[in-house]
Amino acid sequence: MQSFTKITVLLMLIFAFSFADVINVPADQPTIQAGINAAVNGDTVLVADGTYIENINFLGKAITVASHYLVDADTSHISATVIDGSQPSNPDSGSVVYFIAGEDTNSVLSGFTITGGSGTMTEFTNQGVVYPIRAGGGILCYESGARITANVIMNNNVPVFDLSCGGGVGVLADSSGAHVRIDSNKIISNSINSGYLNWGSGVELYGNGTITNNNISSNSSDAIAQAHGAIHCWADLTPGFVVIKDNHITHNEVNGNEAFAGGITIDPGINASVIGNDVSDNVLNGTNGIGGGIYVRRTTGAILIDGNKLTNNMINNSNDAWGGGISLWADDPATNTNILITNNLVSGNQAKEGAGIYSRRSKANIINNTIVNNTATIQGGAILVRDSAIATVMNSILWGNNALNGSQIYLAGGVANVAYSDVQGGWSGDGNIDADPQFEDTSAFYLAGGSPCIDAGDPGENFSDPADPANPGFALWPAMGGLRNDMGAYGGPGSRKIVVGIKELPSSVENLPNDFLLAQNYPNPFNPSTTIEFALAKGGWVTLKVYNILGEVVAELVAENLSAGSYKYDWNAAGLASGVYFYRLEAGRSKQTRKLVLLK
Repeated sequence: MQSFTKITVLLMLIFAFSFADVINVPADQPTIQAGINAAVNGDTVLVADGTYIENINFLGKAITVASHYLVDADTSHISATVIDGSQPSNPDSGSVVYFIAGEDTNSVLSGFTITGGSGTMTEFTNQGVVYPIRAGGGILCYESGARITANVIMNNNVPVFDLSCGGGVGVLADSSGAHVRIDSNKIISNSINSGYLNWGSGVELYGNGTITNNNISSNSSDAIAQAHGAIHCWADLTPGFVVIKDNHITHNEVNGNEAFAGGITIDPGINASVIGNDVSDNVLNGTNGIGGGIYVRRTTGAILIDGNKLTNNMINNSNDAWGGGISLWADDPATNTNILITNNLVSGNQAKEGAGIYSRRSKANIINNTIVNNTATIQGGAILVRDSAIATVMNSILWGNNALNGSQIYLAGGVANVAYSDVQGGWSGDGNIDADPQFEDTSAFYLAGGSPCIDAGDPGENFSDPADPANPGFALWPAMGGLRNDMGAYGGPGSRKIVVGIKELPSSVENLPNDFLLAQNYPNPFNPSTTIEFALAKGGWVTLKVYNILGEVVAELVAENLSAGSYKYDWNAAGLASGVYFYRLEAGRSKQTRKLVLLK
C-alpha cells in the first residue's frame, strides 16, 4: 500500500499551483515529454488518466511530473495513468523514466504506473575500473538525484547482460553524491537477468538514498554466477548513507549459482539504517545461498538493523546455505565491526547453518531480539558464530529454534557473549534464564502477562523500557511490567510494535466492492487478537482507529492511502484492559463505527 499522507499532497499542491505554472497533458501538450520540454524549474506537468507510450527524460529540470493523484489523492489515478516504455527509439535505451542530467530531489515523479521498461546500456566506475552495465528497468538515475513517490513500478525487465541491475529502479550516482528518495511506491514483479552478476531486482542503489514506505514484492533476480535480491546498496568513492525504513519486502526470489539476500544486501562503502521493515517470505535458490532476509557483507560502515520483522525467509540451496534471517559476512576482520542488531523479530527462517542469524568474521551487538522457531538443517538454529566472529547477545529470547547441532547457539571458531537472555536449554552468562517465555501469540510474539522475561533483562537504567506517561513506574506497552528491561524484541529503550499492517484481500477488477463497508470484528468478544475487515468502493485516504468509552484514541490501526478493494486487519490488543471499545473507519466523507469487546 502507498503511505503517502494528505499533508504531503497538500504541500505539493501549494508548491505546484501557487508558485509555478501547470502544464496539462494532453490538453496543453500532447505527450508527457512535450510537457517536460515546455516546463521550467518549479513547473508541474500534470498528466490526465490514460496510457502514454513514452520513455521520458527530466532533462535536469526541478519540476514535478504527476498524475491527477497529486490533485485529489485518489489512488485510482495511479493505475489509470500509465507510462509504458516498451517501445523505445533505441533498444539499448529502454528505461521508462530518466534522471540523468544532474537532477536532485526537487525533480519529482508521482502517481504513475511505470511499466514495460528494459533498462539502459551505460557504465559505472568502481575502484578506478570502468564496467559496462545494463541498469534501471523502470527508472534510471545516473549521477543524479530524484524524488520518486506514490508510483506503481511493475513488470519491467532488464534482459540478459554480463552485469545487470535495478529491475524497478536503478541508481548509479556514487560519483555525484546525489541523493535519491524512493517513497510510498509499489515496486512489484520486476526482473533482472545476467550472464554473470546482477544486483537489485527491485532497487539498485549505488550511492546515497532513502527508501521508505514502499511495497517491494514479487521481484525476481536470475544470474548464472551471482544474483542479489530485492534491494542492493553500496558505494565506492565516498562513504554512502542509506536509510531503508518501513518497507514491505516480501516474496522476492533469487536464482543463481551464488544467491544473495532475498530482501536487502548492504555491500561495502555504506553506512546503513535498516529500520521497521517487514522482510518476509523471500526465497534463494541455487548452489550457494547467503542471507535469506538481510545480508551485510564486508562493510566498514556503521550498520543499524532495528525493529524489523524477519520471518519465513528460505534458502533452498544444494550446497551451502547460511543465514536465513540475517547473514553477516566478512573476509577481512577489519570489516563488519560496527553492527548493532536491536528489537527485531526473527522467526520461521530456514537455512542449513545459522537459520536466524549467521555471523562470519564479524562483530555484532545483538540486543533485545526475539529469535524463535527458525530451522537449520545442520547447525545453529537461532545463531551461528563462525571464524573469529564475536557476537554479544543481551536481553534476547532464543526459543523454539531447531538444528541437528546447536538448536539455539552454535560456535564454529567464534565467540558468543550472552547475558540477561532467555536461551532454551541454557547458556552460561550473567542473568541468563532457561524458561518458557510464554508468548501471547504466535505471530507477533508479544509476551503474556506472566512471562518470566518481563523485567528480567539488564537492570541498568540505560536498558530500561520506556515509561508509560499515564502510569508512572510502569512500562509503555508493548513493553510490560516495571521499567526494568524486558527480554525480547519489545523490551528496552527501542520498544515498539513491529511491522503490524493491513492485508489486501484478493479480488478481480470485476469483483471490486461497490460500497463502503465496515464489518463486525471476529471473534467478538476476543482475547487478545481479533480481525477487522472492511471494503472500499473508491481509493483514497483511510483511517481505522480504536476508541475507549471516553472517546479517546487508544490505537491507530490504519492511516494511509488505499486503493479500492477489500482489506483485513489483524489487531492484537494485549496492552489494553478488558472493556468495551469502538472502532471507526473513515474514508473521504464515508464513516462507520462498530463496537468490540475485549475480555481477558
